[in-house]
This record gives sequence, structure tokens and C-alpha cells, in this order.
Amino acid sequence: MPVDITDLFSPWFQKQECELESVTVMTEKEGGRNQVFERLVTVAADHVVGLKAIESLGGFPKAANILRNRVPTRKIARSGFLGEILATEYVDQQTEYSVPVRRLRHRDTREQAMRGDDVLGFRTDRSRVKVIKVEAKSRANLTTAAIVEAREGLANYKGRPNPETLGFLDCILREQGRDDEAEPITKLQKQSIRTSDVCHLLFTLSGNNPTSFLEDNSDPVSKGMEFRLCGCRVNAHVDLVRSVFDECLARGESDGDA
Repeated sequence: MPVDITDLFSPWFQKQECELESVTVMTEKEGGRNQVFERLVTVAADHVVGLKAIESLGGFPKAANILRNRVPTRKIARSGFLGEILATEYVDQQTEYSVPVRRLRHRDTREQAMRGDDVLGFRTDRSRVKVIKVEAKSRANLTTAAIVEAREGLANYKGRPNPETLGFLDCILREQGRDDEAEPITKLQKQSIRTSDVCHLLFTLSGNNPTSFLEDNSDPVSKGMEFRLCGCRVNAHVDLVRSVFDECLARGESDGDA
């Protein structure tokens, strides 16, 4: 069930001019959502269920039960999940870091996200392991309160990644036999993480313009740590969130045995 997710953002959004280099704002293009919607639904299903699990069941129509039991139904959960999903894809597609684990697959309830850091991405620079720590916020109307909450999350553990999240990712990768990908995360847990090895990303998905909220709160969260901010503005935020997850469920509804 291959899906090309190498360029989800360019067909969908256009970048806006910002006063600060650390701030990126992307606005939905006219017709952009239609270009990526089927791909976006597949990406969402991959995050909350896993395409391998769906494929092993015989494809979406044969996976109706697992989709129904894993795809969130509540508005708040769906909004938060989509924000985290897009933040993960942004890190993978638009930055020099990569995210090795889709954490939402591993939650034990349908409606609640995983605890710990929203997203962690990694890269190796010579002998140093670099990490990007991400807080994602999805709101129909973005507010300063949401930005403050995200900054507080980034500031936890003196700005460094949550040790429990590192341990969780390490375990998942080793259980999957991905020891080479786990090794940098193991290394991070054995040493004191330098401030210069940490980058922060505050990612937002909203129906209103995020520019002023991001630019007014762009001071580094922790001294010595790079801080990036990215806001994606979409039309009809509520409709987008609903349609993505409704379509995930609809893909399984053609199975008469469901």
C-alpha cells in the first residue's frame, strides 16, 4: 500500500513572507487541499493505525473493525492528532531531521494521544546526535494561550527531550529490529545532552493567521537552543479535521462483514 508522502506541503501550501527568519508561515493554496487530500487521509491512517497492519488485514475494506476502534471520533482528539501528524510530516519532509516512530500507533486508547513529547526527530552530525523537540497545537482559532502552553512543553526537562519518551522510542525501535536507528537514541540516554544539540520546533495548524502569535513569541525557550516556529493556516479548519478522519473510517465501510 505505497503512498508518496515526500511532498505533502508544497502542493498544499504557499509560504508567506515573515519578518523573522525563525518563523515559517504557510497558507493553504486555492485547490491545494484537493491535490493532497487522498494522500493526507492515507498518511493519517498510517499514523493512527499503521499501513502495514491495514495491509496485513487485506486492505482498507477488510480493516473496518480496526479502523473503527483506532480512529478518533471526538473533535478535540481529532484536532490534536492531525496537528501532531502534520508536525511529524513537517519534520520529516521540511527539515534535516527524521522521525523514526509514529507514536500515535502505540497509544492504548482511541481518543487519547500519547504522553511525553509530541514529536522527536534525530540526526547525526559527525559524532554528535542532534535532536529536534516538537510541540504541536491545532486550533480552529489559535490564541496566545496555546502558544504559551506549547512553549511550556518545550521548556520541560530544561528544554531537553523527555527521558521517558527517549526510552519509549528506543524500546519500540529495538523490538522492531531497527537497532541502527535506535543506537543514537540509546546514546542520548547515556550522556548529558548539550544545549547546542537540541532544536525546538513550535508547530501550529489553525484556521486563523498564526503570524503575529508566532512572531510575538519567538524568543528562544531555553538559552543556547535553536528555536523554530511554523504555522500552517487552513480554510475551514473544523471541516478539514472532520473530513480526514471521516474518510479514514469510510474507506473501511464497504466490507459487509464489518
